[in-house]
Amino acid sequence: MVATPARTGWATAAAVLYGLWGVLHVGLGVTMVAGGLSAGLPDEETAAESLMFFLCAIVFGAQAVVVAVTLNRVNDRVGHWLNLTVLGAVDLAFLVVLVLPGHVDLAGGLSGPLLWLLAAICSTLAMRAGTPRGNGRVFP
Repeated sequence: MVATPARTGWATAAAVLYGLWGVLHVGLGVTMVAGGLSAGLPDEETAAESLMFFLCAIVFGAQAVVVAVTLNRVNDRVGHWLNLTVLGAVDLAFLVVLVLPGHVDLAGGLSGPLLWLLAAICSTLAMRAGTPRGNGRVFP
């Protein structure tokens, strides 16, 4: 398979954007977990659930970076679907549960979903621009 400039350009853009999504979430998660644990483990259920939310943000952010670097960068079909569906579901839930009710300000709350949307568009254009790597195989 020969890499076309359009395919590699869109795949690279998708990888960068998904990577930025991941770095944003890892950074936010680490900052909030560090602050939440500064006084020890939380005593209240709400504080513990908030801590768990930010731990999940770290895990999803790390997944986004690893998939972006290893799979999206080379226009892999599995990587496309992994970051498209998993991160899309996370951002959709975030918008519905935290942003729309006003628990998170609109400007800050839209940064992750906007990065995801741009990455999803680039990843989809990369898939359509050439033969994606993977072609039915689970692992390259």
